[in-house]
Amino acid sequence: MTATKTARTVKEAAQGFEAFTAAGQTQVREGIDRSMAAMAEAGAFSKENVEAFVASATVAAKGFEALSARAVNYSKTALEAHVAFTKSVMTSRSVQEAVERQSEYARAAFDGYLAEMNGVAELLSGVAKEAVAPLSERATAVGQLIQTNVAR
Repeated sequence: MTATKTARTVKEAAQGFEAFTAAGQTQVREGIDRSMAAMAEAGAFSKENVEAFVASATVAAKGFEALSARAVNYSKTALEAHVAFTKSVMTSRSVQEAVERQSEYARAAFDGYLAEMNGVAELLSGVAKEAVAPLSERATAVGQLIQTNVAR
């Protein structure tokens, strides 16, 4: 091999190495950029998940607060009705009148209880639907993210 051929071969090898190195650097840079973008996307996704959980917990807490207030109100109303009934029975002029008042009170108390339980069931149903909504949206988002990544 002549010196010129050797120089040319070394020069071609150096150019090939430089091209290979440049291509490798470009691929590494693109990989890092994709990784950083994916990390940013994952961070934003996680933040949205936390926000959905907080929204759900807030709704549930408000629902339990409303349920508690309703229970206190019902207990107060039931106690007042019971006191009024007791006074009414105590002032009865006959056993027949006391039994009639007792029957009326029992019917009213049972109807009130059923109405209250229906109201509680409606309240709980509404709270459950409202509390699950943000979590359901995030589950849908996870499904869409999975489909998007599978399609890639």
